[in-house]
Amino acid sequence: MAIKHEKQIDKQHVSITPVDLREMAIKGQSLYQAIAITARRARQINDEIKTEYQARISTLVPVELDEDEEFEAPNFDQLKISLEIDKLGKPTLEALEEFQNNKLDFRFRDQE
Repeated sequence: MAIKHEKQIDKQHVSITPVDLREMAIKGQSLYQAIAITARRARQINDEIKTEYQARISTLVPVELDEDEEFEAPNFDQLKISLEIDKLGKPTLEALEEFQNNKLDFRFRDQE
């Protein structure tokens, strides 16, 4: 019988971070529940990011357009804020990391 060796992954050169699904299934009672928990948290993180973005955009002064301009002039302040928001971590990856590091508090309805 052949022995299966696990490969070591060079995380610096991989754009996709592997997730141990067995560990997730144990923490969430099943893989489906673990995915549902992280998906809900990812949506919460995404909503927080949207709220922050909208709050920051609402403080900007709108760019005045001349009547003879065909195209809308770029609002550089809005572009700067958008780039800052883009640099934030991806909500799904952040939720997965929180789940794996036991930083999420959750409970199942049948256990209340």
